[in-house]
Amino acid sequence: MALTICSSFSLDAPKEEAWRLLTDIERAAPCFPGAQLLNRNEDGSWKANFVVKLGPMSFSFAGRFLITEADAERGHLMIKAQGSDTKGRGGANATVDVELSGGDSRTEVNLTSTVDLSGAVAQFGRGAGMIEALSRQLVDQFAINLRRALPARGTATANVASPGVSAAQSLDGTALLGNAMLAAFKAWLRRLFGRHDSPRSN
Repeated sequence: MALTICSSFSLDAPKEEAWRLLTDIERAAPCFPGAQLLNRNEDGSWKANFVVKLGPMSFSFAGRFLITEADAERGHLMIKAQGSDTKGRGGANATVDVELSGGDSRTEVNLTSTVDLSGAVAQFGRGAGMIEALSRQLVDQFAINLRRALPARGTATANVASPGVSAAQSLDGTALLGNAMLAAFKAWLRRLFGRHDSPRSN
């Protein structure tokens, strides 16, 4: 199952400063909700874990990501990532295209994410736009954490988490479940675990 998700946010910082933050993996990655940066592989990719909660379910992905393109002059990044659910319920592959634009004091960050889901994770993604809603919630929280990681004016560095320690708690997406989404989520759980309602006998 393939999805394309577009999102954006702004940072109150010059484009050059925003670029430095986003391309500094040890500073930027822990700003992503539920992400835990582990170590860098010999090929330049990074090993990481990602956890997200949805109601009674908790998905934990183990994987890797790599910056495949980085053009500072254009303000363009291309990131490829892949991960598998640690309980064997599926996996995800993603390509994230990042474009920065702005002036001396404000930067717009536009993201286009192409995500390919497999297994039970893909079945869940078909329900009521849940994956799209969750992705936008993740990006919103990521933007908040990035703003906190930006150096204060006149300060050289910001106080951010060190590698291997997430700066933010894993995202609990339960709040995203409105009535329609909650019904779709429960139906997906029944399909996942093979539970079906049967008529009561008189």
